[in-house]
Amino acid sequence: ITGAPLSGDLLVYDAIQGRCNLKFTQGFGDSWVENTDLVTLYAGYEGRLERNVTSMVYGTGTTYRLNGAGSTTVDDDTSPNDGLSPIPDINNWSATGAWTSTDLDDSSVYPDLNKDANGNRSIVANAFYTGAKFNYMEDKGVSSDGVKADLSFKISPLGLSSDNIAYYSANLNIVGGTTLFQMQDKQDNNIISIVAIDRFAINYSDELSTGSIPVYAQEGVSLGRRVRGFNTASYNTNFNFVNNFDVRLSGPDEMISFLRGVFVRVNFFYDIGYHSGEYFNSTIEGSDWLSSTGAQFTVSFFDFIDLGLELSYLVLGENICQPNNKLIKGATFFLDF
Repeated sequence: ITGAPLSGDLLVYDAIQGRCNLKFTQGFGDSWVENTDLVTLYAGYEGRLERNVTSMVYGTGTTYRLNGAGSTTVDDDTSPNDGLSPIPDINNWSATGAWTSTDLDDSSVYPDLNKDANGNRSIVANAFYTGAKFNYMEDKGVSSDGVKADLSFKISPLGLSSDNIAYYSANLNIVGGTTLFQMQDKQDNNIISIVAIDRFAINYSDELSTGSIPVYAQEGVSLGRRVRGFNTASYNTNFNFVNNFDVRLSGPDEMISFLRGVFVRVNFFYDIGYHSGEYFNSTIEGSDWLSSTGAQFTVSFFDFIDLGLELSYLVLGENICQPNNKLIKGATFFLDF
C-alpha cells in the first residue's frame, strides 16, 4: 500500500501446487564444445494450479516466527520490540495487519491470496515463453571456459488465468568463465581447480493492462533473488540488473570411482545489482543498489545440485526479513550460473 515492507506482522502460509511444463527445443550449428549446439531456440508452456492455506506451524498464541527468518521460537512477551511475530491463520491475518479481511480478499497486490467463489485462496495460471540460447562454454563442473547467453520472453495473457493474472517478462543472462588453475592426476581426474565466473543479468517485467503478477512469478525476477543474502521476491520492481562474480575452488572429482562427479567446492562471490520502477501490482516507485560478498561451502553432486552453507555480508541494502543484520547465514542447494 505504501511501498514500505511489513516488518512486524508477516504472513506465513503453505502452498499446495501442481505444475505442468511443455517445452520444445531445436538446435542449430556446432559449438566448439563437443556434441553441443551453438544456438538453441526454444518455446514452451507453463501451467499451474495453486491453493494457499494456513501454515502447518500455525500457533495458538505461543508459537512465533522471527521476522520470517525461517525458524520458530516462543515469545516470552517481555520484549515487545524483539521482532517476533505470531504465525497467523491466513483468514484472520488482518486482525493486526495492514489489510482488513475484505481488502486482502480483493487485493490485486497478492492475487495468489484472493478468495475464489468457494472461499478458497486458489489460482489457475497459464503462461507461454520463448527464447534463444548461445553456448560457447565448456562446463565440466570443476572447470569452465568460454561464454554462454540466454535471451527469453514470457507472457501470461489476460483472460487465460484466474484472479486477473496477466503479465510479461523479458530476461537476458550472459555468463563467462575461465579456468585459472587446474591440477589433475594421470587419469585426468581433477585434484584441485580454480575457476573465475562472471554473470550479467538484466530483466524487465510488468503487468499487462489491468492484470497483476502473482507472487510465484515475482520470485525468479526480483533483484532480491539475484543478489545473494537477500530474500526471494524482495526489491521487486519493473527493472533490474545484476552482476555476479565468483571464484570457485573445486576438489577431487573422483575420490571414489563410483562417485565420479561428486566433489567439494568453495565458492567466493561478490554481487552487485540495481532495481527501479514500480513495485509489482502497485503504483509505488522505488529504487535501490544492493551488494553482497561472501562464500558458499558446498558438495556438488554430478553438477546437478550444490548442497551446503552460504555466508553473506551485505555491503549495500538490507535483508527485509532480517533487518539490521549484515551477516546472513543460510543453506544453498544449487549454483545459479
